[in-house]
Amino acid sequence: MNKIIITLSLLFSSVSYAESIGFGKVAGIKNYDFSNAKNIKVFLYSDATLINENCIEKQRVYGVITPNQHDSKVIDRMLSLITTAYVTNKKIRLHSETDSCEIDFVALQEDVF
Repeated sequence: MNKIIITLSLLFSSVSYAESIGFGKVAGIKNYDFSNAKNIKVFLYSDATLINENCIEKQRVYGVITPNQHDSKVIDRMLSLITTAYVTNKKIRLHSETDSCEIDFVALQEDVF
């Protein structure tokens, strides 16, 4: 019995802290270069699923890419997937490493897996 409890404890303690921002079609991409905000915001349509309730602005789910938090090549790859999804009207999944709106993972996919 103790082995089962220890095994379950280890299993649950190793679960990733990644949180979903949203899954859906891209409604828009905004690049901000204001003195108080230098980031990129990706907005999903209001019918998006797997929503982080803290990442809603004007009734749309959004994720943020902050340039000083990612390597420029990673940002280029993320924007490539996001732009491809926007142009082809395909769904993307946005994920954060923490429970925030910062995009740390982008997937171009029609189903969640």
